[in-house]
Amino acid sequence: MEIDPRRALTVPEFCWLEHLSKSKFFELKRRGLAPTTTDVDGLQRISPQSREDWHERMAALAKSEAAQLEAERRRELAAVAGRAAAASPNHVSKNRSVQRRGGEKAGDVERRRRRPR
Repeated sequence: MEIDPRRALTVPEFCWLEHLSKSKFFELKRRGLAPTTTDVDGLQRISPQSREDWHERMAALAKSEAAQLEAERRRELAAVAGRAAAASPNHVSKNRSVQRRGGEKAGDVERRRRRPR
């Protein structure tokens, strides 16, 4: 199928050029994310400018969503790392209690840290 992308496109032509299914196009339209269409005698057309604007909107949306997902992923990783560190027998909170008991030397605490549990 030869389609000149510099002219106004029908919905099926747009979908073919963008590798979208028609159902995906109409899902995007329901969500307000489809390119603006112009009705020409009952036939929906997508202008080249509308297509360019759609590409820009999709790129901005992808960047913002990606940034949000990356930040959320990092927060989750930090929380998991914090819980793992707190559960570790080598955590500073557990070593202080050993030091407060008295009677042990600094070397004993170091040996305890190296010993796997």
